[in-house]
Amino acid sequence: WDTRIIQQWKNSKNEMAVLTAYLSDIHDSLDEEGNLLRFSRPIMCKSDWEGHGVTQHMRHGQQPEGPAGIKGEPTLEPFWAAGYSFARGHFIVNVPYDQHLPWVFQGEEISIGLRGFTYGYDYYTPETSVCFHYYARQDKSGGRNKVKLFWENTKSFGGQTISKIERSGMMRLNGIINMNLPKVKD
Repeated sequence: WDTRIIQQWKNSKNEMAVLTAYLSDIHDSLDEEGNLLRFSRPIMCKSDWEGHGVTQHMRHGQQPEGPAGIKGEPTLEPFWAAGYSFARGHFIVNVPYDQHLPWVFQGEEISIGLRGFTYGYDYYTPETSVCFHYYARQDKSGGRNKVKLFWENTKSFGGQTISKIERSGMMRLNGIINMNLPKVKD
């Protein structure tokens, strides 16, 4: 898998390339020996608003997975995804995670994506998927059960406190991109 990622990055012929995507589900992607069964890939192609009030944020969507239309190189796309990001080390040095966005899970992609783009980076979706994600786990009967999500763990870290910290981070994030809600006058 690592040689495939590196080769796909090299095929971009771009020092400032970042391979990035929302990962495909691991289910039906690899055989028992770890060989690739999926020769398609996701590509992000739209954005929508998600959430309400202060925690409203932009979220990227993707078209249904399929084989790449362009062969032999990754495909340019407009967005950066936190789930999978492969680039030269200078990307994370030049465009680090914002330390003032604690507990912001949905939305940090806009910050990094915009800052990376203005720094000169280009985002590509790989020609084929090489990394996968466990979106569900298999139970003893063969059924698939939901995996606990990031925000479902907030009670173990203080519950309400996390909500206040997240709201503060989202206000910062939306302020950076000039998308905060207008203040209501008393």
